[in-house]
Amino acid sequence: MAFGRHEPKVAVDSTFTTAIAACLDEALTALEESIHDLTDEQAAAFPVPGENNIAWIVMHTLDNLDDYAVGVPTGQRLHPAEWRWDLWQGRPDERPKPGDEFPPVSAMLARLGEIRKAAMAALDSADDARMSDRVVRHPRKTNVADFYLRTVLHANSHVRQIWLLRGLLGLGDPKSWPQQHWS
Repeated sequence: MAFGRHEPKVAVDSTFTTAIAACLDEALTALEESIHDLTDEQAAAFPVPGENNIAWIVMHTLDNLDDYAVGVPTGQRLHPAEWRWDLWQGRPDERPKPGDEFPPVSAMLARLGEIRKAAMAALDSADDARMSDRVVRHPRKTNVADFYLRTVLHANSHVRQIWLLRGLLGLGDPKSWPQQHWS
């Protein structure tokens, strides 16, 4: 069985590292598919008053991916951290709201492409032994594999939120999950 869209792997040839690469590829692909056809206005809309919009969720997810799928394994993020994409840094009155500036969808997709390239390059140069390396800068994420796996799961949880918000915006058939690349 082959899995992964951009760099497919075959399950019987998988190592722990290639399995993580396939999971990351799937999460990045799902994020890309969730926004590729949105207008900037749709991404910046607030279908649930007082809650985050698609643009904020995407930037939050990309910030997390840059930090943990690029920064942890390579020692350097691609983009400086921005507090407004960090759920825990901002006060309630600083939360995203209608009228705020958000990057255009094209910029989010470009950043996603940069993160994909850097994260996959880092995984290509890693081996299974590297995945168990201890990471001391975080109290709960104890090794490199843990950073990758939590980041993949984090991205996937936000992709589900994006599809729900798309449904609330009236985009697509709300009764069925959208056609995706493997369907």
